[in-house]
Amino acid sequence: MTIDQAVATPATTARPRQRARINFAVFAVVVAGIGWVGVALDRAGGTTTGTNGATGAGGSTSGQGLWILVPALTALALYYLRRDGAGRLGLTLRFEHRARWFAFAGLLLPVTISVTVLLGVALGLATFRITPMPGKPSLFVAIVAGLGFLVLKNVAEEFIFRGYGTRTAMATGLRGVAPHVLVGLVWALWHLPLYMVWTSASDRHLVTSLSWLGFLPMFFVGVVALGVVLGELRVRTGSIWPGVLLHTLANAIATPLLANGHLTLDGHADALVGIQPSSVASMLIFGVIGWLLIRHRTRPRTLVQPSGQCW
Repeated sequence: MTIDQAVATPATTARPRQRARINFAVFAVVVAGIGWVGVALDRAGGTTTGTNGATGAGGSTSGQGLWILVPALTALALYYLRRDGAGRLGLTLRFEHRARWFAFAGLLLPVTISVTVLLGVALGLATFRITPMPGKPSLFVAIVAGLGFLVLKNVAEEFIFRGYGTRTAMATGLRGVAPHVLVGLVWALWHLPLYMVWTSASDRHLVTSLSWLGFLPMFFVGVVALGVVLGELRVRTGSIWPGVLLHTLANAIATPLLANGHLTLDGHADALVGIQPSSVASMLIFGVIGWLLIRHRTRPRTLVQPSGQCW
């Protein structure tokens, strides 16, 4: 059932929307809280926290495993046990204009990062080097080396937040940008244990030079702006896979650029022209792209539902 089919009359929409709202509330509470449960379990078991990378596979803890696994299982359980008429989970590759949307997803982050880096260099706020720091692999090798883990991680993440989150938020009756903002806020809350506890101080400094008081508001705005773009890809294609591609390339390119010394930002320049979503430049780029996608959406009320697919 599409969202359009679920809005025919008040009598037919009240119950599915109410169920979708309850489902999303349960989903949000679990997603926002499970990371902190994982942190508590790590500490209770004597696991040292604050030593891991923000996006790397090395050093992952059992608490981090729960942080990924429990939201995915919650989404599946709610989808199968509390039907809300919101449509499928977006695991299909059968959607219109696949080449166009995969090209868009594949090019957006490389272009965005390139524009941001060039802007930083032009303003004298950043230094870019083709060669990495001594002992570090080349940029191409580093990108390829990280792809395996990142694809697995981002399939799970996009399934949780766009596959289940976006379709359920839209089924609550929210329209326009509102479902994406709601999902983006939950997505940002989910990330907090990663940055505040599990990530080492040195890797956290690669993300931001600001204090928590300065970083967190910018982080939430940046994640929501990126979430609008990812959410619109889900709406327009009915699939999570373009989002998986975009998300994976974002992680795979940005991390070695910063960690291997290709890109150096002076002072607090990361807050202005950083390549993370929390910079002003990234917020503006993703905000404008998300606004354009929503403004020119041809099917304003429905997730695209490829026929013959149960996912």
